[in-house]
Amino acid sequence: MRAVVGVFKSALRATNYAAVDRVEGFARPLQLRKFGAAASSPACWNCERKSVLKQHMICSDCGHLQDVDAAINYFELLSFPTNFNLEGQQLTQRFRQLQTLVHPDKFSNKTSREQTNSADWSSLINKAYKTLATPIERGQYLLQLEGQQMPQDNSALNKEFLMAMMERNEEVEEAQDSAALAELNSQIVRELEAMTKKLGSQFEAKDLAGVTGTLVEMKYLLSIQASIKQKQQSLLGS
Repeated sequence: MRAVVGVFKSALRATNYAAVDRVEGFARPLQLRKFGAAASSPACWNCERKSVLKQHMICSDCGHLQDVDAAINYFELLSFPTNFNLEGQQLTQRFRQLQTLVHPDKFSNKTSREQTNSADWSSLINKAYKTLATPIERGQYLLQLEGQQMPQDNSALNKEFLMAMMERNEEVEEAQDSAALAELNSQIVRELEAMTKKLGSQFEAKDLAGVTGTLVEMKYLLSIQASIKQKQQSLLGS
């Protein structure tokens, strides 16, 4: 096994190592049904008045649930400033409040339009929460808001890091018991926590190149962590 890895390391010095990426990158925008006027200046589909929307969703004049705004900023939807650093418990609390507000059961006796809007808003709120709750997804979303995209290759990484990741993969493959895998996983958890703090500083400094590099490194670590969990399950089943 080490001989094989040695061959890969030699090849890496001349070319980039293409690792299998198990972590999803940017998700495509949610495709939802839309009705009525443009999102920039909407008029209520029921009372036809242009009023401030409660929680970005409900007409303040007639109280009807409006058509979903698929382009809404996820931070604004969940009542957070558009910053990387946020408080997880507050995020979960606001997510639950919004879901309670638009839960489809509350609209079972409403018009078909409001029933559709309820399902669409519920889906979008779920997507927004999952995106902001995970540091790497939150970072990628913020990068997207800045008009940047994650690289499609490993050009943001140095070869030393890539070789270190190959060695990590080798350690996972050679681990013989759950204790060794648990230790490897603990190391990755600590590194991911440190990278999350680093991302906060990089976003504050508007160091988007640094942000991109850190996010790519996190994706590699998450890929190895997925391999660890898969092998742990395999050991439990053997």
